[in-house]
Amino acid sequence: MKLFKHPSFPYIELRYISHVNSCDKMHQHNELTISAIKKGKINILFSEESTALTPNTLSIVNPNETHCATLSSIETFGCYVLYIDKKFAHNIQTKLFNTHVEFSPIKSNLIENRNIYSKFIKLCDTLLKADTLFIEKEALFIEFISELFLQFCTPYSIIQTDTKNPILASNIQNYLHEHKDDDIKLEDISKNLNISVVHLLRVFKKEFNLPIHSYILNGKVHHAKKLLAQNISISEVAQLSGFFDQSHLNKSFKRVFQLTPKEYQKNIC
Repeated sequence: MKLFKHPSFPYIELRYISHVNSCDKMHQHNELTISAIKKGKINILFSEESTALTPNTLSIVNPNETHCATLSSIETFGCYVLYIDKKFAHNIQTKLFNTHVEFSPIKSNLIENRNIYSKFIKLCDTLLKADTLFIEKEALFIEFISELFLQFCTPYSIIQTDTKNPILASNIQNYLHEHKDDDIKLEDISKNLNISVVHLLRVFKKEFNLPIHSYILNGKVHHAKKLLAQNISISEVAQLSGFFDQSHLNKSFKRVFQLTPKEYQKNIC
């Protein structure tokens, strides 16, 4: 089993189970629980209905919803289970919808949507990676859960806000530049600029056509490029430009420039 649980991310917990076992005793969770599998079939039983979790679908168990899970005869493996704190989920909803009522449950216990499934798998894999910026994990989670709520919660009047706000986006950009050497968290930015995390992400992406974590990583890669041109060793460049290690630099650098740091350095020296 793999587990993601971080002190700076106290409102979520992710478990990845390679070999899935049944859980046939009816129970509840205080959290919103989202599950997906790579292969096989899991039968999720609720008080009044049952659903079949298969690849390309998501199972939704709303907080305090009684349920259990049993396996079919099909071999089942690769199960992601994401637990989301109810209060935090409600806080996201108040930013998305024109309401401050209690947590609004997701309408269906089974979401059959390949796009949402793919985004969930990407989110889970990113959370479990050691060589990924924390802010990228945080942003991907906020973006995913926001999209999930907007599409699958009981509809409310959505707050209509003008997310194309160049001044605010510029202030966010300036903050990122001023703290480029820090382990930035979305909460730090939102508190500094007195805006919600949800609004922050939407404003920035609308203005720069790039998620905030991609913008940060892009800046690190370009800084690494300048250092490589000074004939500094690649391992030292990785450290100076804020990457986890040389492997992380190599992967990120090639993604942007289509060649490795070694290839780049060799061609300019």
